[in-house]
Amino acid sequence: MLRIAILSMVITLLSPAMAISATSAKAVHGQAAKAVAVEAAAQQQYEQWSDKRETASSEIRDMKAMDSWLEFQTKKYAKYIKKQEEVIAELQRRKEEAKRIRMELEPFLETVVDSLEQFVASDLPFLPKERANRIQFLRNSLDDYHLELSEKLRRVFEALLIEAEYGRNVSANTQELDINGTPTQASVFRLGRTALFYQTADGSEAGVWDKNTGTWKALDENYARTLHRARDMAERKRAVELLDLPIGATR
Repeated sequence: MLRIAILSMVITLLSPAMAISATSAKAVHGQAAKAVAVEAAAQQQYEQWSDKRETASSEIRDMKAMDSWLEFQTKKYAKYIKKQEEVIAELQRRKEEAKRIRMELEPFLETVVDSLEQFVASDLPFLPKERANRIQFLRNSLDDYHLELSEKLRRVFEALLIEAEYGRNVSANTQELDINGTPTQASVFRLGRTALFYQTADGSEAGVWDKNTGTWKALDENYARTLHRARDMAERKRAVELLDLPIGATR
């Protein structure tokens, strides 16, 4: 009975201590769980922040690369703009130059045609209708408002080249001439712009154009055969040879 009483007393004495120990264990466990939860939350926040940092770093790298590219393009486009400004300035200069040339060229072409007409009038009287028609064609061209200045210039130059070519070639043709007031059918031989000869159809008479008097002057009958050979050479009917013809004077 004594043992039972002692055991009861011991249990009674130990019960508060055991109760206190159980309460402390719960508190410690709760604190540990709370600490683990805080650590887990902190780890999660760290991971999220790490992801954001990596994203931000990537964006910063991209922005730096873009900034470098934009800086390069800015310098490049500055060169392009400068070049275009130079081109525009040159085009403007050419425009003003073309305007000035146009203002001077149109009156000049009129003067050239006037001079050409006077030259033809004072030249040897060959191809009169063809040359007069060419002069009139140039007049009509210069008076055509819708015709480009470049085309007017081309036509005038072409006419000048044709006239210049007359001085470097020979020709022969048959036409009716006024010889001493009498219409006469004759073969006309032109030696460049040096001299103009005629020979009647029957070959009996020959003559040369006298610039001083503006009339046809008869030549010695000995020149009739020479002129016949000259005409054949002009028509390429015989080989070229030296001929004795009066140049610059009448006989």
